[in-house]
Amino acid sequence: MKLVIKIAIALTLLLSVATFAAAQSQWAPLTNGITILDQNGMPYQVPVGPVWQLRDGRVLVHEEQDNFPQNWFVLTPDAQGSYLNGTWTQVGSTDPSYGPFYFGSQLLLNGKQFVIEGGEYNNNCANGCWTNLGSIATIVPWGPITWALNSPPTGWTQIGDAESVLLADGRYMQANCCTAQNAIYNGPNSWTPTGSVNQRSNDESGFTLLPSGKVLTVDTKRAGSCGASKASELYDPTTGVWSCGPQTPVQLYNSRDEELGSAVLMYNNKVFQFGGNVVATALYDVAGNTWASGPTPPNGLDQADGPGALEPNGKVLEMLSPGLFGYPCQFMEYDPTGSSLSYTATQPDNCPPNGNSNNSDSSFYGHLMILPTGQIMFADFSPEMELYTPAAGVVAGVRPTILASSTVLRVASSNNILYGTQLNGLSENNAYGDDYQSATNFPLVRFTSVSNGNVYYAFTHDDSTHSIAPGTFMYTKFDLPPTMPAGIYNMEAVANGIPSSGIKVQVK
Repeated sequence: MKLVIKIAIALTLLLSVATFAAAQSQWAPLTNGITILDQNGMPYQVPVGPVWQLRDGRVLVHEEQDNFPQNWFVLTPDAQGSYLNGTWTQVGSTDPSYGPFYFGSQLLLNGKQFVIEGGEYNNNCANGCWTNLGSIATIVPWGPITWALNSPPTGWTQIGDAESVLLADGRYMQANCCTAQNAIYNGPNSWTPTGSVNQRSNDESGFTLLPSGKVLTVDTKRAGSCGASKASELYDPTTGVWSCGPQTPVQLYNSRDEELGSAVLMYNNKVFQFGGNVVATALYDVAGNTWASGPTPPNGLDQADGPGALEPNGKVLEMLSPGLFGYPCQFMEYDPTGSSLSYTATQPDNCPPNGNSNNSDSSFYGHLMILPTGQIMFADFSPEMELYTPAAGVVAGVRPTILASSTVLRVASSNNILYGTQLNGLSENNAYGDDYQSATNFPLVRFTSVSNGNVYYAFTHDDSTHSIAPGTFMYTKFDLPPTMPAGIYNMEAVANGIPSSGIKVQVK
């Protein structure tokens, strides 16, 4: 169980270059924080938890670790496409009965529904109260968001701090934290049971989508039919059955707390899995269906819940801390070339280097998500959010490719079609232990004005597949914003922060 109340801190104002390619590896706080009026009419800086990419270029965030967990906000990039200098808008609230911390979440392929399920703490309850409530956000592209309660699967008394995944065929699979059950979302208030895991419950495990369409999980329970303490499992969406996978090289969880770290599918077709309250890592080879030991983190650092995110250059950014929910936090990068871990060149304000006494973050506070710029957004339950700009470079062969699209488009037109390969990217990109999912494996379509450099994002929806298999041919539909003026633009498809080569289009 985890619960943190962070005291609001002053925001540092710092301007920086917005584009990924123009800067070296660095951290920078967002220029603008979220400030609202409290119940007494006084300015209040909002602490932010999970973050999600929306299909119209905006970023959705949840207010957390205070008394207002029903509140949601979006960040809109500025005219030049900078998220660092973007602006915030409140976009509705969930029902007063439902204000969760640590819950399942998925943005559906239609782009207009965002579903959240369960939670370990509902409405800031004191000692944990695993709820089975859920909610559906209906998103108006570039506009408001409304929320409606959603029923749990039949017979589920709790969902809690549970993992979820959007399958390669676009279906949403939700775990029950505290049983072995899983269910497929059919639409509002409707679910279909699917295969149960072989361990006694899903609690503290995570789901990782693989290029084959199967889903990988690492067991966190000693009891189960797949092995005593080093089991992994694979879900086949065609049969709806979980089968035993290969054994991990070491036990990656502590049996007392069962926490596990993030599992990130990398561009070398391996999954980098961090240990929980265990100082160890492991690598799953997708092609060989085998596990091998990864590097041992230094200084007793581990990831008893915590975020990881894949960089366009192929490295994995990880937030770590010592022991079970200990501190101080530190950021490291895993380099698959040589299989090594090293500290980032600088550390964010809320994870300063050298064990600074003000560094009170534990890894589970952190949330990471890749942006279309190639930068990685970081939130940690404080009002200050930061962006990490990785070192430049894109792994060969991983860019999305535009194969066909109309080169003459109409302002505010809808259901335009873009055909290409690898439009979803080759990984979900962002991961956590078990109770934060912010996958970005879907296409965005970005327009940059040839005349003034202004940036506009189309709204993408109804992709032909959600597969992350290399070379996948697919299409996405996209709508143009009504505020986008006529002109000549460079149009790119963007997946996991990596743009395709651009094509020139005319907007009339």
